[in-house]
Formats: sequence, structure tokens, C-alpha cells
Amino acid sequence: MNLLSRYIVTLTRLYGVVHKDVVAEIYNEQQDEQITSQEIEDYFDASVQEIEKHFAYKEGNYFVHETILAYDDLDETLAKQAGKPRYIPDKNELMKHMDEFYFYKSEAYKKLYNHVLKYHVDGNEERAEEVCEDAEGMIEVNASFLTVMSTLDNLGVEFNSKQQRDKVKRLVRKLQDNVRLWTNKGHTNQELKDLGYSAAGNASAGNQVLTKKIGRNDPCHCGSGKKYKKCCLDKDNKMKI
Repeated sequence: MNLLSRYIVTLTRLYGVVHKDVVAEIYNEQQDEQITSQEIEDYFDASVQEIEKHFAYKEGNYFVHETILAYDDLDETLAKQAGKPRYIPDKNELMKHMDEFYFYKSEAYKKLYNHVLKYHVDGNEERAEEVCEDAEGMIEVNASFLTVMSTLDNLGVEFNSKQQRDKVKRLVRKLQDNVRLWTNKGHTNQELKDLGYSAAGNASAGNQVLTKKIGRNDPCHCGSGKKYKKCCLDKDNKMKI
């Protein structure tokens, strides 16, 4: 697969949705060859079948993962990403996302895995991996804490005492803060907190807001080309209630 195709696919997998201008910016930062947004769009149109095999589709000015399109979540995902800084890995880390099953294994993930392996699956590495990958996957799709714990129960993870269950609860909560999320533009919740942002993506009190507030007559952040007041303004206001 061509290098540019790999950038389109891996950035779509990392962010869920990514503007063609961002693909050009990251590509140009990491490669000697320079490319324009229009060249990226033209290339996609010429290579559409190859790229779509990897679940990356073009929607207007965006490349979007099939999962978001399947659940009609494009506008909602863009709204949740708005105002958040973007996580940009080095090119070696980025290219690992060509493997559709790859995900960032944080220290929190490793601690949960080691605990489950030692205390809950009798040293069965395959079972420990299944349990922890399912927990990670549920968090990636924004499942609630209770849903994640129910998933562990459904997988047959047994707890001999309240203390054991409470320990796993703490490890799962830690994992929730350390999973890379599409709604965080690839950052974990913990990374956003360290940057002065809440999980919702707004700068905390005492920290500078990094993005300009959208005016009513400015182009909408969703990329529709409409004015903000005629597009996502009402929806965004409802989300704040």
C-alpha cells in the first residue's frame, strides 16, 4: 500500500474522523515529500477501493471510520472533539495502526492484565488477554463503568471477596483514564487532564483556552459549510444543559 494511503488509514483509525488538511499537515511534518490537501483528495478518489478495504471513507472534507458512519455519529464526534488539542504520535507509532487490532497498551492496561492473570484466570494468558482487551474495547466506545464491570462478569471473572472486586474496580477506573479515544482526538482522558482540560475538552479554570470561540456567523465546526447559527449551534447549546 502506498505511504499516503497508510497515512489516511492510520489517522482515520487513530482519530475516528480527520480533516484532509490535518492529514496533509501531519504527513508534511513527518515526510520529506510535501503534499497538498487537494492532492490527498485526488489520491483518495483514485485509490478509493484500496483505502475503503481498511474501513476509511471520505465524507465531504473528512476521512471517517466506518464505525462512525454506521452509527451516524459524525456530527456528534466532531462536536465532542471541538476545542481539544490533537495527539500526534511519531510516524513509527502511527504506522502500528495499520494493524486493525492494534491499540496503545498503557501502564494502566498492563496493571489490570497482570492482576487478572495472577488472581482471576489461574495464570491463563489467553483468558487474561481476552478479559482486558474486552474491557479496553468497551471503554473505547464510551461504555459506562458499570457496563465494563458487567462485561467482566459476563466473561466469567470471579471475585472471592469484596476486596478483590474493589481492587479490580480501581484498576478499571484507572484504565478508563488511559485509553486513547476518538472523542479526545487520540488523547487519553488523563493526558487531557494533564494538559489542563476536562474530559469534555474544555480548559480548566486558570488555564488558557487554546481554541477561539465560534461566532454565530462563523463557518460551523462540523465542516458542513453552513454558518454555525444555522447548523450545530442549537445542538451544542443543548449539550451544555
